[in-house]
Amino acid sequence: MSTGLLVDAREGVLHVRLDRPEKRNALTREMLDGLHAALDRAENERLPVMVISASGAAFCAGADIATYADNLDDLDALAAFGARAKSLMHRLSTSPTIVVAAVDGIAMGGGFELVLAADLVFASDRARFGLPEITLGLIPGWEGTQRLVRHLGPTRAKEAILTARVLSAPELEAAGLVNAVTTPELLRPLVDERVADLTSRAPLALAAAKSAIGASYETHGRSPGSEEETRSLLALFASADGREGVRAFVEKRAARFEGR
Repeated sequence: MSTGLLVDAREGVLHVRLDRPEKRNALTREMLDGLHAALDRAENERLPVMVISASGAAFCAGADIATYADNLDDLDALAAFGARAKSLMHRLSTSPTIVVAAVDGIAMGGGFELVLAADLVFASDRARFGLPEITLGLIPGWEGTQRLVRHLGPTRAKEAILTARVLSAPELEAAGLVNAVTTPELLRPLVDERVADLTSRAPLALAAAKSAIGASYETHGRSPGSEEETRSLLALFASADGREGVRAFVEKRAARFEGR
């Protein structure tokens, strides 16, 4: 059974490609498990860098909404799916492996949260980013409410989350979230160049630098904000509006929210 990922190790770098282009690389439980396994491999084989890219016209559309729709009557399953994703974001941001995201096309919802957990982000000028969960009657639940504030500040993060505004790659480069923006054709050469620079450094020093920098803002275990994010999302899944938003998305119609 396909995990929806292509994984290949070359010259000290683990290349992980999201490979479900027909679904805009929306993340399933199998893909989350595969990303955990890829990180295990990078750490066990002491590969200093992991690059995450994607097949097709989208980087990642977020969580596969079908997973939500299929489990609206099973909050335990939804909680387990979210916990698996959240633990992945924490591992990516705290692993000794340097995680590089190469983003071409859309990175929405969980796809954007995957980007937010990376150490370095390079994007094409057609890349677009956003947290559209509010349009489903939900909120970001994979650390998005926490990490976006660190990058954009509370006022701009609130605007992005509350209005589901789509953010451009140049805008996020100016904000310091994206390291560099180039054309789609030059994205891979740019990433290869920056990764080659990383792999020329001492691996232990790379890991130590990441750990020291992360100590200034990463929390050990769940922060109060992260716990609140999880509780709120599960409560919204149980609400009439949350269920309506998910079903409306799957049925490709406008949602009818009633505030309950």
